[in-house]
Amino acid sequence: MAEKKKIDAKASRSAKPAKPAKSAKPAKSAKPVSKKKNKRKTNLYKLYSDMNKRVHDAVDKEVVKRFKTLIDTSAEEITKSSLDAVLHYPLEIDIADYEEGIQPYIKHYIFMVKRGAK
Repeated sequence: MAEKKKIDAKASRSAKPAKPAKSAKPAKSAKPVSKKKNKRKTNLYKLYSDMNKRVHDAVDKEVVKRFKTLIDTSAEEITKSSLDAVLHYPLEIDIADYEEGIQPYIKHYIFMVKRGAK
């Protein structure tokens, strides 16, 4: 009886399917190849950084968080001269000169500057 168990055990071990042979091909990378290069929006990130420094309450924090989301998802960008005007002379700029998606955040930045001056 013990011999029969040994024979059955050997048969069950040999009945396992053979592993498929590994191919010599290198694995493809998981990163998709994108023809479009992501452009870093440094001017908007500078405005975001300055706004983040002026955060005073939870509303400011939420506005800055949404601005960061807009920067990451949108293709909008402002020029260096426009950024300098916003950062150095925020009370003298015309908000209508900026893209519609960025206008509320520039308005809030101006509000933050005015509040900080008091």
